[in-house]
Amino acid sequence: MKEAIWVLGGLFVGSGILMMLGRFGGQSGVGIVGPDGEFGGHAALVYPSTGYDTVADITIFGQGWLALILGAVGLAMLVYANANAWKDTGGY
Repeated sequence: MKEAIWVLGGLFVGSGILMMLGRFGGQSGVGIVGPDGEFGGHAALVYPSTGYDTVADITIFGQGWLALILGAVGLAMLVYANANAWKDTGGY
């Protein structure tokens, strides 16, 4: 059972990272707000051309919230699965 929690936690963390980067289609998790509050572009693509002027406009969009939730749940599952790992090794 502990192995299943460990694998599932790793999948959740990995999926959260990929969703934050926008690898599953749609908006990336982090983007630049446009003049009317809409998605202005992926932060990694827009930021180099605009520089420090857009620092205040970086925000979390669409799947970014789901990515944060998946990452937090996955991290909690990994911590739970590894919390007593020292007992399985005989204390070493």
